[in-house]
Order: sequence, then C-alpha cells, then structure tokens
Amino acid sequence: MASISEVGHAKNIANLNVLNTNIIAVGTSYNPSNAKLLLTNLQSIYNTALAQQESVNKLVAPYSIAVDEREIIFKPLNRQLTKLRKAYKATEGVTQVQLEDFMTIVRKLKGLRKDTSKASTLPNEEQSQHSISQLSYDQRTNNMDLLISLLENTPNYNPNENEYKVTTYQDLKAKMLVKTQAVAETFVPLNNARSLRNNTLYNSEDNLVDLANKAKDYLFTILDANSAQYKAIAKIKFKKN
Repeated sequence: MASISEVGHAKNIANLNVLNTNIIAVGTSYNPSNAKLLLTNLQSIYNTALAQQESVNKLVAPYSIAVDEREIIFKPLNRQLTKLRKAYKATEGVTQVQLEDFMTIVRKLKGLRKDTSKASTLPNEEQSQHSISQLSYDQRTNNMDLLISLLENTPNYNPNENEYKVTTYQDLKAKMLVKTQAVAETFVPLNNARSLRNNTLYNSEDNLVDLANKAKDYLFTILDANSAQYKAIAKIKFKKN
C-alpha cells in the first residue's frame, strides 16, 4: 500500500505528552512567567494536536487505497503498449510516419517513472509530492486520449483480438480517469487535515515545537543539571523535521 509517513509529526505530539508528564512531576517549582508555557496551555496544545493527528490518520487510508487502485490500472500499461505496437505495425497500409507518431505517443505514455524516493514528512513538501505525481498521471491519461485518436483515424486498423480494439482502450481511459479523480478527491480532505495539524505543530506563532522547546529552556533554569530529571527532559526532542 502506498503510504505517507506521519511518524515525525506523531513523535512531536507524543513527546509533548512526555514533557507534560515531567512538568507535573516537577510540581509547583514549575512556575514560568510566560503564560504560554503554563502546563494548562501545553496540555491544551497537546490535546488539539493529538485530535488533529487522529483526523489525519483516518484520512490517510482512503487516499492510500485510491493511489494503490490507480497503480493497478496504470502498472500493466507498458506491457500492453508493447504488444499493441506489434498489432499496429501489422495493420495493412500503416506507414513509417504513422508508426513514428504511434511510438511518440507510446513513449509519453511510458514516461511515468515509479517514484522510489522516501515520502517526506516536511510540512511544505507533502502537497508538492502529491501535485507532481497527480500531474504525471493526468498527463499520461491525456496521452492515452491521443493514442485512441490515432487508432481511430488509422485506416484498416480493426483487429479481431479484443485486447487491441479501440473500445478496449476507450474503456481503459475511462478507468484511468475515474481512478485518477479518486486520488485527487481523497487528497483534498487529507491535505486540509494536514494543514490544520501542521499549523498547530509548526506554523502558528505559538506552535507546539517552539513552545515545547521554550518550556524545556525554562525547566533547565530551575533543575539541577546533574539530576536524573534534568537528563530525562534533555532527551525529549522537538523538531520541525
């Protein structure tokens, strides 16, 4: 199944809960003058971030399933096109120019390379990765339309085998459109949920990561640097990936 990692975001949220637990253990000594660093505010941010991450988690699966179903439609295409080339070439009266036009379209249809890069957890790159992938599939579907038009306008192209018929590729193009649209439609709510979560964690003025690190700074001013409590808090990390 296709997946987009939410590990980095979830780790920041979980670590805030750990930090809050340590603050509770510190007791009344934790008394920052900055009201934004008060335990009640940090707990409120944690609850908000946790709920937003859970919303993202619920929307990842429909998007991943849509991406997988799109791949099922597109993956066999390269092999199919190789066989179609033979059928087209064997058609009575097909010229070298027509064959070159056919191959130009096929090369474009085969141009989509599998993305082997690791899915990014960077807040500003998640949407970019989707947009690049979606555009590639949209272009591939458009090139299928060009292929169908070429077959329809090639005299004598009327194969007996169903897998090479124009109607077969028309049906395939319709499925490509449906699956590509499903990916786009499931991405929109997921992207919106991520935007809310990312604003809480990273982008707002009083975001989780910045406030958590400030709370750590304050804790270090009131704790013994040699204490086990200090050392445990020092290991709690908050990153903007």
